[in-house]
Amino acid sequence: MGRKPGLSSEKTGRILSILASNPNGFWLRELARSCKYSHATVARYISNSSIRPLLDDEPVGRPDKPALRFIRLKPFVIERLQEGKSLDQILRMLRVIEGIK
Repeated sequence: MGRKPGLSSEKTGRILSILASNPNGFWLRELARSCKYSHATVARYISNSSIRPLLDDEPVGRPDKPALRFIRLKPFVIERLQEGKSLDQILRMLRVIEGIK
């Protein structure tokens, strides 16, 4: 019995809640420190998960291997959170929009 394969919804939720608490965003390593995860774990969750459409990810340096990354929630996500919507509701709305395109 080991860890379930795939990304953990608990870690995803923690990353999103910390990003929501600071709308100005974080440097990748600063976000990792706040989450108490390794920077590699946070980078994997940001790059390969369903939360990608919610984030602005601004790499600094080479495009294939950035030296620094600045991560924040997209402005419309922050607006929806201020309206009282949950992150799950926002993700569902984005999936519907993607399905229409």
